[in-house]
Amino acid sequence: MANRNSNSNNRRQTTKENTNTRSTPATNRAARPVVGPNGKKEKSKLAFIKYLLLAAVLLIIIVAARNNFDVQDTIDDFRYLTFLDLFSGDSGPTFSGDFYEKVNYLALLYPEGRDVVYLDVITIQADDWEYEKMVIGGYDHLDRTLPIIAFLSERNLGRSESRGAQAHQPTGWQQNQLEVDGTNVWVKNRGHLIAFTLSFNFNAYGQFSYGYLGSDDDPVNLFTQTAHSNQNVMTIYEGQIRSLLADGGEVVYKAAPVFRGDELMARGIWLQAASTCGDLLFSVFIFNEQPGVVIDHATGENWVYQ
Repeated sequence: MANRNSNSNNRRQTTKENTNTRSTPATNRAARPVVGPNGKKEKSKLAFIKYLLLAAVLLIIIVAARNNFDVQDTIDDFRYLTFLDLFSGDSGPTFSGDFYEKVNYLALLYPEGRDVVYLDVITIQADDWEYEKMVIGGYDHLDRTLPIIAFLSERNLGRSESRGAQAHQPTGWQQNQLEVDGTNVWVKNRGHLIAFTLSFNFNAYGQFSYGYLGSDDDPVNLFTQTAHSNQNVMTIYEGQIRSLLADGGEVVYKAAPVFRGDELMARGIWLQAASTCGDLLFSVFIFNEQPGVVIDHATGENWVYQ
């Protein structure tokens, strides 16, 4: 009996020692910060957010480098508001709401020499097209010209020598000659949405077909444009497209006259281009104004600035 009691006491003592032994590390752990399951989740979440932000920054840098937009002259309010309501129902490309104020503000900048606003929003993608084609917008309820979008290649290039006479009078066409700073100026041009030399081998429906000359006096491809906007500014961007096509490139090109309200003469034209090779990408708003001339865009009338 004494032996059994002795063994029992030994087991209890051993158990107590083991218990004390296990409790010692617990005391040591209490001195260190404890990271529970929730803490680990928070750390993982923070790490994920950091990686996500880093990826977003890298993506922005890559996209900016690829697009190479010149945003020096971008006016943020105009840029972000323009594309919300640019095309409103049957009225075609029309400014509405706050656009009145914003476009008036841009127009005030024009006498200081601003011909173009560079936009960092583009609505066309070269990958969406497979072959040469023009999508013709036609007219709105006021007979104003609607946008044209075209997929162009070297096969659409032509020479200006084959161009004929023009007779169509787009909305807002009131032509007159003014003396500006001692020089006689014909204020208005019949501006092409898609330049004559970029529109060869398209039939009247915009389908590719060999043998057709460029779109010359086609009403759906003309709008009332100032000589300055057409000959001095828009031609720069048309030249970029022409050079790309001459080198064998392909490009999607969209031209949209921009009217305000029910005015008959466009306030400007919005041009976009995106090449399949990625070498050409632009989105610009060109003012439809003439230096030294005041234009009533509601009617197309104009007079010398006093």
